[in-house]
Amino acid sequence: MQKWISIGVAVSALILVAFIVCSYIFPEWRAATRDIAIILVAVTGIIATLILIAILFAILYAVNKIRSLATDTVQPQIKTLSDKVDVILENVTAVSQQARTSVTAVTTTTNYAAEQAVTPVIKLAGLVAGVRAGASFIARRGAPPRD
Repeated sequence: MQKWISIGVAVSALILVAFIVCSYIFPEWRAATRDIAIILVAVTGIIATLILIAILFAILYAVNKIRSLATDTVQPQIKTLSDKVDVILENVTAVSQQARTSVTAVTTTTNYAAEQAVTPVIKLAGLVAGVRAGASFIARRGAPPRD
């Protein structure tokens, strides 16, 4: 690879030296090469402009295809997905409403059980404790006092 680079540099240097020598010896040749260089630069500019125009049209074509693909394919799929998500959200809302109703029913049942079932048991336990204390008092009434 370096061999070819060296050959390219040597050939370029040889052409440059030949150009300088010819420009010094033949002044008319200098004007002719100047005109040729101007023409080459102009032709290169025209070719570059045509290539840029072709690239611009290729980019516009690609953007238009991507836009039509998005419009025809992606947007309907997004719409379908959005509809499915809406249905799922409605189902979740219904389930959460049923859960709230169930929690309210459990709370009401618990309060009822506490008031209707536990309260009489507490009252009965208090009555039994009172009767026991009264019986104990009566039973000790005639007994000698304890120290």
